[in-house]
Amino acid sequence: MKLHKITFALSALALAAASFSANAAVVFQNLGTAAPPTSIGGYALTPFSLAPQNAIPDFSSISTIPGNPGAGVLGISPQAIKYPFSALGATWGQGYNGPLYATASTSTLTLPPNTHAFYFYTLVNAWGTSTFTATSDSGTNSGPISVSPNALGGPDSANGVAFYSTAGESISSITVTTSSSNGLIFAEFGIDTGPTTTCASSGYSGTQLLWCVKICESGLTGKALDDWIHRWIRQYRQLPYCAAGGNPPPV
Repeated sequence: MKLHKITFALSALALAAASFSANAAVVFQNLGTAAPPTSIGGYALTPFSLAPQNAIPDFSSISTIPGNPGAGVLGISPQAIKYPFSALGATWGQGYNGPLYATASTSTLTLPPNTHAFYFYTLVNAWGTSTFTATSDSGTNSGPISVSPNALGGPDSANGVAFYSTAGESISSITVTTSSSNGLIFAEFGIDTGPTTTCASSGYSGTQLLWCVKICESGLTGKALDDWIHRWIRQYRQLPYCAAGGNPPPV
């Protein structure tokens, strides 16, 4: 009976591991017109610094946006024109008053390496109600998001868009499209500066720490991720913190 219970428990863990592996994904979250979050999906978020952005000459064409608190730069394609806030931002919102970047109706943000969570705010460069759609390189899609800039300087209008990974996957790019021929305006970027919960903070050490990092923080997917999860289960008879939804004590 005891052996049967152990076998059943391990089978349940294996099924949970398979589900975790299969459901590892990039998730979209609509931030609306609210202020930027300080964390999302278990990742701490830090806004881009405005100082290097302010240093870009106004009305110049740029292909990279500086200010990332970590390594790497944010790319934008096609090139965008940098505007001072006073030129375009009367209805932006969230207390933001930094540079704005106007670009084409289909534009791609290329994220810094090893990005696991990212947000930005955007408007369609037209008065009246318009929609835009954001899609990550993984295929995760926001669906149409409605924005309503007001020529008279009305309420907050810029809409926040966030994507985050659920099992350490990196997010490489986000493409935004609108049917308006006037294009898009981007600003107010933020990026993950590390998970709020980590293998180390969960108390793992030694081999268990190394294996946990492989599963939860290395960006593995597919069979490679599945193999490490099953190796973990065979050794420790439980799931690591990121698969179990919490912080289990080390064995």
